[in-house]
Amino acid sequence: MAISKTFSSSFRDLRKGSVGKIGEAEIFRITQVSLLSLRNHSQDEERVAELRRLLSSGMFYFSWNDNNETNDITLCAQRQANGAPTDSRFFWNKSFHSYFIRFGIETNQWLVKITCGSAEIRTVYAGHLQAKTAVISRLSCERVGTRFNVRGVNDDGSVANFVETEQLIYVDNQITSFLQVRGSVPLFWDQPGVQVFPLWSVA
Repeated sequence: MAISKTFSSSFRDLRKGSVGKIGEAEIFRITQVSLLSLRNHSQDEERVAELRRLLSSGMFYFSWNDNNETNDITLCAQRQANGAPTDSRFFWNKSFHSYFIRFGIETNQWLVKITCGSAEIRTVYAGHLQAKTAVISRLSCERVGTRFNVRGVNDDGSVANFVETEQLIYVDNQITSFLQVRGSVPLFWDQPGVQVFPLWSVA
Protein backbone atom coordinates (compact mmCIF):
# COMPACT_ATOMS: atom_id res chain seq x y z
CA MET A 1 0.00 0.00 0.00
CA ALA A 2 1.22 3.48 -0.77
CA ILE A 3 -0.24 6.95 -0.28
CA SER A 4 1.08 9.61 -2.63
CA LYS A 5 -0.31 13.00 -3.60
CA THR A 6 -1.11 13.77 -7.23
CA PHE A 7 -3.49 16.43 -8.59
CA SER A 8 -6.44 16.39 -6.17
CA SER A 9 -6.06 12.74 -5.29
CA SER A 10 -3.75 10.31 -3.59
CA PHE A 11 -2.88 6.69 -4.20
CA ARG A 12 -4.78 4.74 -1.60
CA ASP A 13 -4.06 1.22 -2.75
CA LEU A 14 -2.57 -0.74 -5.61
CA ARG A 15 -3.07 -4.27 -6.83
CA LYS A 16 -0.09 -6.24 -7.93
CA GLY A 17 0.86 -9.48 -9.59
CA SER A 18 4.14 -11.21 -8.78
CA VAL A 19 6.48 -11.55 -11.75
CA GLY A 20 8.85 -13.75 -9.77
CA LYS A 21 11.70 -13.72 -7.32
CA ILE A 22 15.44 -13.51 -7.94
CA GLY A 23 17.75 -13.60 -4.95
CA GLU A 24 16.08 -11.81 -2.05
CA ALA A 25 14.03 -9.53 -4.29
CA GLU A 26 10.54 -10.22 -5.58
CA ILE A 27 9.29 -8.11 -8.47
CA PHE A 28 5.64 -7.11 -8.79
CA ARG A 29 3.67 -5.76 -11.74
CA ILE A 30 1.10 -3.08 -10.91
CA THR A 31 -2.25 -4.08 -12.38
CA GLN A 32 -4.70 -1.70 -10.72
CA VAL A 33 -4.60 1.43 -8.58
CA SER A 34 -7.20 3.21 -6.49
CA LEU A 35 -7.28 6.94 -5.93
CA LEU A 36 -8.72 8.82 -2.98
CA SER A 37 -9.85 12.38 -3.66
CA LEU A 38 -8.39 15.05 -1.36
CA ARG A 39 -10.73 17.71 -2.69
CA ASN A 40 -13.85 17.81 -4.82
CA HIS A 41 -12.78 19.44 -8.09
CA SER A 42 -14.56 18.07 -11.14
CA GLN A 43 -12.00 19.53 -13.56
CA ASP A 44 -9.42 17.03 -12.28
CA GLU A 45 -11.55 13.96 -12.92
CA GLU A 46 -10.49 13.42 -16.53
CA ARG A 47 -6.78 13.68 -15.82
CA VAL A 48 -7.05 11.47 -12.75
CA ALA A 49 -8.88 8.87 -14.87
CA GLU A 50 -6.09 9.01 -17.47
CA LEU A 51 -3.48 8.59 -14.75
CA ARG A 52 -5.37 5.62 -13.33
CA ARG A 53 -5.48 3.97 -16.76
CA LEU A 54 -1.77 4.59 -17.30
CA LEU A 55 -0.71 3.16 -13.94
CA SER A 56 -3.00 0.15 -14.41
CA SER A 57 -1.61 -0.63 -17.87
CA GLY A 58 0.77 -3.34 -16.61
CA MET A 59 3.90 -1.40 -17.59
CA PHE A 60 4.86 -0.34 -14.05
CA TYR A 61 6.79 -2.40 -11.53
CA PHE A 62 8.15 -2.31 -7.99
CA SER A 63 10.14 -4.71 -5.86
CA TRP A 64 10.02 -6.00 -2.27
CA ASN A 65 12.76 -7.90 -0.43
CA ASP A 66 12.91 -10.53 2.31
CA ASN A 67 13.47 -7.85 4.97
CA ASN A 68 9.98 -6.42 4.38
CA GLU A 69 11.46 -3.33 2.76
CA THR A 70 11.07 -1.95 -0.73
CA ASN A 71 13.84 -3.06 -3.07
CA ASP A 72 15.18 -0.33 -5.36
CA ILE A 73 14.10 -1.54 -8.79
CA THR A 74 15.59 1.57 -10.44
CA LEU A 75 19.11 0.18 -9.89
CA CYS A 76 20.93 -2.53 -11.82
CA ALA A 77 22.58 -5.33 -9.83
CA GLN A 78 26.04 -3.72 -9.83
CA ARG A 79 24.77 -0.38 -8.56
CA GLN A 80 22.74 -2.08 -5.85
CA ALA A 81 25.82 -4.04 -4.74
CA ASN A 82 27.84 -0.81 -4.57
CA GLY A 83 25.17 0.94 -2.48
CA ALA A 84 24.41 3.55 -5.14
CA PRO A 85 21.54 6.00 -4.59
CA THR A 86 18.28 5.65 -6.47
CA ASP A 87 18.68 6.23 -10.21
CA SER A 88 16.45 9.22 -10.93
CA ARG A 89 16.33 8.33 -14.64
CA PHE A 90 14.08 5.35 -13.88
CA PHE A 91 12.39 6.64 -10.70
CA TRP A 92 8.90 7.31 -12.05
CA ASN A 93 7.24 8.33 -8.76
CA LYS A 94 10.12 10.45 -7.46
CA SER A 95 7.89 13.50 -7.00
CA PHE A 96 5.68 11.51 -4.61
CA HIS A 97 8.67 10.63 -2.42
CA SER A 98 10.03 14.19 -2.42
CA TYR A 99 7.38 15.43 0.01
CA PHE A 100 8.57 13.02 2.70
CA ILE A 101 12.28 13.27 1.86
CA ARG A 102 12.03 17.02 2.31
CA PHE A 103 11.14 16.47 5.97
CA GLY A 104 13.60 13.63 6.52
CA ILE A 105 10.91 10.93 6.69
CA GLU A 106 12.10 7.38 5.96
CA THR A 107 9.84 5.74 3.37
CA ASN A 108 11.60 2.45 2.56
CA GLN A 109 9.15 0.28 4.49
CA TRP A 110 5.89 1.68 3.16
CA LEU A 111 6.30 3.74 -0.04
CA VAL A 112 7.45 1.83 -3.11
CA LYS A 113 9.74 3.04 -5.87
CA ILE A 114 8.14 2.49 -9.26
CA THR A 115 9.75 2.05 -12.65
CA CYS A 116 8.23 1.71 -16.11
CA GLY A 117 9.22 -0.99 -18.57
CA SER A 118 9.04 -4.76 -18.48
CA ALA A 119 10.26 -7.65 -16.32
CA GLU A 120 10.30 -11.40 -16.83
CA ILE A 121 11.78 -14.07 -14.52
CA ARG A 122 12.18 -17.76 -15.34
CA THR A 123 13.75 -20.86 -13.78
CA VAL A 124 16.09 -22.78 -16.08
CA TYR A 125 18.03 -26.01 -15.68
CA ALA A 126 21.51 -27.00 -16.91
CA GLY A 127 22.21 -30.58 -15.90
CA HIS A 128 21.84 -30.76 -12.13
CA LEU A 129 22.07 -26.97 -11.74
CA GLN A 130 19.03 -24.75 -11.28
CA ALA A 131 19.26 -21.08 -12.15
CA LYS A 132 16.98 -18.07 -12.14
CA THR A 133 17.14 -15.80 -15.16
CA ALA A 134 15.59 -12.38 -15.50
CA VAL A 135 15.30 -9.69 -18.14
CA ILE A 136 14.40 -6.25 -16.80
CA SER A 137 13.95 -3.19 -19.02
CA ARG A 138 13.73 0.27 -17.45
CA LEU A 139 12.37 3.20 -19.46
CA SER A 140 13.76 6.61 -18.55
CA CYS A 141 11.24 9.15 -17.28
CA GLU A 142 13.35 12.14 -18.36
CA ARG A 143 12.18 12.35 -22.01
CA VAL A 144 9.18 10.17 -22.69
CA GLY A 145 6.76 10.10 -25.58
CA THR A 146 5.50 8.11 -28.52
CA ARG A 147 8.10 7.26 -31.12
CA PHE A 148 6.86 9.66 -33.80
CA ASN A 149 6.21 12.60 -31.46
CA VAL A 150 9.33 12.65 -29.26
CA ARG A 151 12.79 12.22 -30.75
CA GLY A 152 16.35 13.40 -30.25
CA VAL A 153 17.85 15.03 -27.18
CA ASN A 154 16.67 17.84 -24.89
CA ASP A 155 18.66 20.69 -23.30
CA ASP A 156 19.52 18.47 -20.31
CA GLY A 157 21.15 15.81 -22.49
CA SER A 158 18.34 13.26 -22.08
CA VAL A 159 17.44 11.38 -25.25
CA ALA A 160 13.94 10.24 -26.11
CA ASN A 161 12.83 6.76 -25.13
CA PHE A 162 16.06 5.80 -23.38
CA VAL A 163 15.87 2.19 -22.18
CA GLU A 164 18.24 0.22 -19.96
CA THR A 165 17.87 -3.57 -20.34
CA GLU A 166 19.48 -5.86 -17.78
CA GLN A 167 19.93 -9.61 -18.20
CA LEU A 168 20.45 -11.46 -14.91
CA ILE A 169 21.46 -15.02 -14.04
CA TYR A 170 21.30 -16.13 -10.40
CA VAL A 171 22.94 -19.46 -9.41
CA ASP A 172 23.92 -20.63 -5.90
CA ASN A 173 23.81 -17.11 -4.43
CA GLN A 174 26.00 -15.81 -7.27
CA ILE A 175 24.65 -13.28 -9.73
CA THR A 176 25.80 -12.10 -13.13
CA SER A 177 24.44 -9.04 -14.90
CA PHE A 178 24.73 -7.84 -18.49
CA LEU A 179 23.51 -4.33 -19.25
CA GLN A 180 22.45 -2.82 -22.58
CA VAL A 181 21.20 0.71 -23.28
CA ARG A 182 19.44 2.27 -26.23
CA GLY A 183 17.72 5.54 -27.04
CA SER A 184 16.92 8.06 -29.73
CA VAL A 185 19.69 9.71 -31.74
CA PRO A 186 21.45 12.24 -29.40
CA LEU A 187 20.83 15.24 -31.65
CA PHE A 188 18.40 18.13 -31.40
CA TRP A 189 15.38 17.20 -33.50
CA ASP A 190 12.89 19.59 -35.04
CA GLN A 191 9.74 18.10 -36.53
CA PRO A 192 7.19 20.67 -37.75
CA GLY A 193 3.51 19.90 -37.66
CA VAL A 194 3.55 17.81 -34.50
CA GLN A 195 0.77 18.68 -32.08
CA VAL A 196 2.01 19.75 -28.65
CA PHE A 197 -0.10 18.56 -25.74
CA PRO A 198 -0.31 20.56 -22.48
CA LEU A 199 2.04 19.34 -19.76
CA TRP A 200 0.60 17.77 -16.64
CA SER A 201 1.33 19.46 -13.37
CA VAL A 202 2.13 16.91 -10.67
CA ALA A 203 1.98 18.50 -7.24
